Amino acid sequence: MGGIVRALALSSVMLAAIPAFAQEDLSIDQTKIYVSDAKACGMIEDKGIDAFMDLDFLALDFSKGIQSMEFHCNFFDVKSRKGSSHLFIDAICELPGEIYPDILAVTPYSETEIQVASSADITWAMNYEPEEAESADAIVPSGTTIYTRCDNLSEITVD
Repeated sequence: MGGIVRALALSSVMLAAIPAFAQEDLSIDQTKIYVSDAKACGMIEDKGIDAFMDLDFLALDFSKGIQSMEFHCNFFDVKSRKGSSHLFIDAICELPGEIYPDILAVTPYSETEIQVASSADITWAMNYEPEEAESADAIVPSGTTIYTRCDNLSEITVD
């Protein structure tokens, strides 16, 4: 009996030692533009589509897809699920001379950032030679990209 009392007391102490996190759920604002380089937000506002000429970045618009100078992914289905902050996206992507299907998993990364994992990019990253993979400067897993929300933009202007 003494063992059970000690176990219950120990459990109570352990539960009290765990901090209570009242973290607000992060969400994804699908009405905004997201960019792979935060500097691009101001450049797009000033130069519109010409910003792609001055800076190498990706722009993600949930109603259209992902675009850059020589790359584009058209979104065909953006799925969400009640109670989840994650998005599941079916896409068709194009590089000069290439077209391929892709599946994207999108999740909040911070209050102003999202993380996008591409099934095609993950597959390509797994094919790296070991020395290439070790030298890659990745903050996030290979095949994923962090995008910053441009709070000042809801579309890329075309002048």
